[in-house]
Amino acid sequence: MRILLIDDELVALNNLKKRVDWLAYGFTEVLTAQDADQARQILADGHIDLVLSDIEMPGESGLALVESINKDYPDTESIIITCHADFNYIKKAMKAKVLDYVLKPIDYTELKTLLAQFAEQRKRLISRDKLELILQQIQPPTEPVDREGIPISPEDRIEFIKQFIQRNLREKLYVEDLARLVHINDQHLMRIFKKETGMSLTQYINEQRLLMAGHLLKHSDYNINYVADLVGFENLSYFTRLFKKNTGFTPSEYRHRFAE
Repeated sequence: MRILLIDDELVALNNLKKRVDWLAYGFTEVLTAQDADQARQILADGHIDLVLSDIEMPGESGLALVESINKDYPDTESIIITCHADFNYIKKAMKAKVLDYVLKPIDYTELKTLLAQFAEQRKRLISRDKLELILQQIQPPTEPVDREGIPISPEDRIEFIKQFIQRNLREKLYVEDLARLVHINDQHLMRIFKKETGMSLTQYINEQRLLMAGHLLKHSDYNINYVADLVGFENLSYFTRLFKKNTGFTPSEYRHRFAE
């Protein structure tokens, strides 16, 4: 997922970007803007899943920006940051259809709770019907493509699939769906993937999920069951067995040994 942070104060913006492990909540790209014009340019350049915007900005306010985002980008959610605790002001924000709000100074525990809730919400919303929309977030390859923008060579197809897998580890990843994304049949995809990478699709998916799980175990305090869910394992016992097989440690042992 992609998140856009908006604040006219550069120090506050950089602090916000550094204080949260965005990857732990599924955000693979963290973009920043210091005013409404910059924000609109970023929004126009590619799909943004969540906007986190300060309200008080020179020129167009964050609230006005959020209202326009709701109109122009209905699939983009917004959380506002405000120093106003006044009920009427918050009511205006809710009327603008923001997902939620955070008061200044930012309570990062509260913010992280909102981010976790958003990640869970997005998990429920994503379906096979939205695969094409998600693909728009992936940078197209530089090599020649066909009329629909699908990579032509086996190498490009595999790179395309690998990027998609890395961005959607939490989702159910079916071979037939992945094959459809690059316009080949599932048997052909499995053959060329094994030839190009030396591993099966299932092995690659599990490898990437376990790498992400290791990151979350080191850098978050999520319980192990939630970590397993975040990286796409519905069965905790299977996740634990696979994690130990690949790392030599159970998830609990790994966290105890390597947590930062």
